[in-house]
Amino acid sequence: MPHPVDDGAPEAGQPDPLARFRDWRGFLLAALAVNGLFVWGMLGQVGDPATATWHKALVWLPFNCLATVVYYVVLLKLGQPGAWGLFYKLLCGGLIIGNWLLMLSA
Repeated sequence: MPHPVDDGAPEAGQPDPLARFRDWRGFLLAALAVNGLFVWGMLGQVGDPATATWHKALVWLPFNCLATVVYYVVLLKLGQPGAWGLFYKLLCGGLIIGNWLLMLSA
């Protein structure tokens, strides 16, 4: 007898145990907190001109690539037509541009 496929959805009448992980606004807030802490930490590391280039290339560049993907996915999920959709589009687009400009100017 074949086994039923578990699609991750809860049974009817059961509370969804993963509901807190499906909230894109919460994910955006967590990403903003991680991004803020990362930028704050990296600005202290690039103060030494001898190692600033290595910190940018080995740490900041991969982080910016990942953050760009995260913000782009959030932009696609939350950027629906309407006032709040426009807000999220502008916020995520600004964060993507801001991260790259901050890295290049540090």
